Amino acid sequence: LLSSMEFLLQQSKSEVEAILASAPSDIERISASLKSLFPHATLSGASAAFTSALNISSVDNPGNKEVTDALFVVRDEISAAVAKIMAFERFIALSNPPMEDGNNFGVTVQMMVAKYCKDTRESLEKIADGLPAYFDSRAGAYEKMPSVPSKTSSSSTSTSSSSGGKDGDEEKKSTSSSTEEKASGSTSADRSNHVVAIDVNFYFKLNTALKTILDSYAVVIDNVTKNFDKLAAPKGTSGSNSMSMF
Repeated sequence: LLSSMEFLLQQSKSEVEAILASAPSDIERISASLKSLFPHATLSGASAAFTSALNISSVDNPGNKEVTDALFVVRDEISAAVAKIMAFERFIALSNPPMEDGNNFGVTVQMMVAKYCKDTRESLEKIADGLPAYFDSRAGAYEKMPSVPSKTSSSSTSTSSSSGGKDGDEEKKSTSSSTEEKASGSTSADRSNHVVAIDVNFYFKLNTALKTILDSYAVVIDNVTKNFDKLAAPKGTSGSNSMSMF
């Protein structure tokens, strides 16, 4: 059992070392996404762009591609950051030494870094939980715009049969379908502004979320890097650092 656990610890340590090595490229990627996904200098600028792009005359809601693209990137970055933070938490937990009196400074370091990792992970998970609300909020607001036509479709099929006629048994089938769109012919500025306001609000939230990911992940990396020796060997290289269960 011990050899198996030691293997897990070494595997976890190698995973953490690989994450630390790739951290600069991760941070560079997130920084680049902040520039490409959020080009508007102000929220007023974003509002003007979203207003211009809003189609208020189609029953088919195309969505806001700019916000949607940003949301998918933020979601992916949260997923990646959470997975890496969990790897740090696993490594710290597997590196916990047996509980004993004295020389516990390294254990305190482990506890502090582990708590920061846990708090950061949970805050990112909370952000992810709120992302789907964008689509529901926007869809509801879009449907309430008076100028957006409503579409109804109907279809019917009828079948008739006869037997013993000149041409023998016969079956006839006919199908008809129709689609009707109705629009009120007027547009409420407040309704369309509401849709744009939802886009702008989530544009801001996503921008903030990606900055939070960048800052939080960078601090986690910094904490693990600076304290790596204590995290890996809290009792020192000559002390007992074998795993314990508690």
